Amino acid sequence: MSIEQQLNLKFPIYWGDWPIEREFARYLIYKIVTHRPKNIVELGGGNSSLIILKTLDKLGIKEYNFISIDSDKNFIENTKNLLMAEGVYNEDNVSLLYAPIKDLKINGSFYKWYDKDELNFKFDKIDLLFIDGPIGSLCKNARYPAINVMRKFLKKGSVVIMHDANRPDEIEMVEMWKKEHSDIKRVFDVGNKRGGAEIIF
Repeated sequence: MSIEQQLNLKFPIYWGDWPIEREFARYLIYKIVTHRPKNIVELGGGNSSLIILKTLDKLGIKEYNFISIDSDKNFIENTKNLLMAEGVYNEDNVSLLYAPIKDLKINGSFYKWYDKDELNFKFDKIDLLFIDGPIGSLCKNARYPAINVMRKFLKKGSVVIMHDANRPDEIEMVEMWKKEHSDIKRVFDVGNKRGGAEIIF
């Protein structure tokens, strides 16, 4: 059965070279079904936003916070249209947040990352943090700031999932995070074509 059939989608998903792959999407569905996250933050939206929200909808989960962060206003609008077309855009639960790319200094190094001043959450714990942005070409280890900036929201039981984990930068980032955060309990290789990493706190 296709993912479109599993999630009762009205329209087919565009599976291109840059969105998440079908295999990774199935893994993401599995994590939502088994983990039942209530507070979800996504860095870089699109197909993954739809898959997460449709899975929550099919599970009958009504009380959740979903925040998708992106630096491209046009892409945010496209994602909104996608979610509306499938009937899962609800402003009470879903926030598509624009955060421009800015310079950010962490541990003496500069990164180009989302403007952290735009990231204000009304909860104190992230159950699921999905990292698929910003684009890796912005700078070396472009996605490294994610855990550092979100650190106060990552607590016991939090799950971090990162896409494109087979790339050299992402491999290095995972090792950096493991060294810097002693409360990371486990790192799991998802094993899809472009790679995925699951980090458990």
